[in-house]
Amino acid sequence: MKRHLSRSIIGLLAAVAFAAGCKNAADESREPDAEAAGVEKTSAAAPGEASPGKPSAPVDIDYDIVGVPIVGHPVNIDLAVSSTQGDAPVKLTWHVLDTGSLSFPESQLREVSLRVNARQAQTRQVTVVPQREGRLYLNVTAEVETADGAMLKSMAIPIQVGSAPGQQQQEQNGEVKQDSDGETIVSLPADEGS
Repeated sequence: MKRHLSRSIIGLLAAVAFAAGCKNAADESREPDAEAAGVEKTSAAAPGEASPGKPSAPVDIDYDIVGVPIVGHPVNIDLAVSSTQGDAPVKLTWHVLDTGSLSFPESQLREVSLRVNARQAQTRQVTVVPQREGRLYLNVTAEVETADGAMLKSMAIPIQVGSAPGQQQQEQNGEVKQDSDGETIVSLPADEGS
């Protein structure tokens, strides 16, 4: 009995020592409370200032899809490129990742060089031919030389061909009615099995 009791006490003491060690390690890894130390807390960016984050290329790309995209018919996309700081030479390229969904006519260039500024956007037209219905993407990249070296800005332009899944007519359950207070409600049929 003494041997059994002493093993239980030793196990209990070991568990208490282990728990105390874990608590001390957790306390040491925690940052000291700034207010308790009399230090004022500050954030990385002052209020009203944006966090510096990853630098972005000083160029903007806007687009406009001309007409209604139809499978097998060319569709034009107007790309408008402008600089967000001064004059800048820009290399504009476009490509399609899924060539089974979207293709280029043989005469379509795949890149152009432009000189852009913030006052007036340079516009170029790209022609693509949708090969299927659904949401298809044209990938556009603008490469601009800056004092920090070449920087890129890329975007995927969504082209909706045919009706979108959410635009299809949905079957409506129930009947639209007005209740006694004049509120519009949907009256659902009672389940016969209940």
